[in-house]
Amino acid sequence: MKIFRHLTTTLVTYGAIVAACVFLMNLAVAFVISTFAEVSFSGWMLVTVQIARWFVLWVGVYTIHNVLPIAVAHGRTRREFLVAATGFTAVFALAMTLLTWLGFLVEGAVYALMDWKSTPHGSPLAYFLMFLVWCAVGMFVTAAFDRWGYGGVLTLPVGLALVLVPGITMPGTGDMPFVRDLPLALGDGWHVVSVFAWVAAVGVTWAIGRAMPVRAKAV
Repeated sequence: MKIFRHLTTTLVTYGAIVAACVFLMNLAVAFVISTFAEVSFSGWMLVTVQIARWFVLWVGVYTIHNVLPIAVAHGRTRREFLVAATGFTAVFALAMTLLTWLGFLVEGAVYALMDWKSTPHGSPLAYFLMFLVWCAVGMFVTAAFDRWGYGGVLTLPVGLALVLVPGITMPGTGDMPFVRDLPLALGDGWHVVSVFAWVAAVGVTWAIGRAMPVRAKAV
């Protein structure tokens, strides 16, 4: 769908510009810290797990709340839109993962040059799944609010449960309360659970979105 090609290009470009600015700020902070203390952590890791995922969630919200009405107003069916939106979550998650990994490569080179210490970060697959699930959950919760109004708040616990899954084994997201050994329970099997979390979020979005009232928005 043409609208998603434009949306992907625009959001990835915007994300790259913001990421570059934040990355340079992180390096600046690291250089300042190095003047009076030892640098022993990856600022980029904290940004990618604590900030980037919220940007991706917002993209999911924007897709349903803003782009869906425009697509319908231009003659697309909800089904056509939801098919395209499902593919968009994967493409956008991949683009965000590439931006994330590029940042790690540059940061790693700078840290090695300055003899600074870093901290572990997630694998490319872990980042891809995290972005994938957060984008889909953004669409799911927004579809619920757009269809049921304040009743959509009932979907928030479900959305929270889904977005927690890909973060279970991701460094920088914090330990799960009362279940600190949870990452060891399945190991890499949590990646499979993350895929199911994405499927669940997309599936419920489809179920809600196909009957969701749409108000046309100006382009």
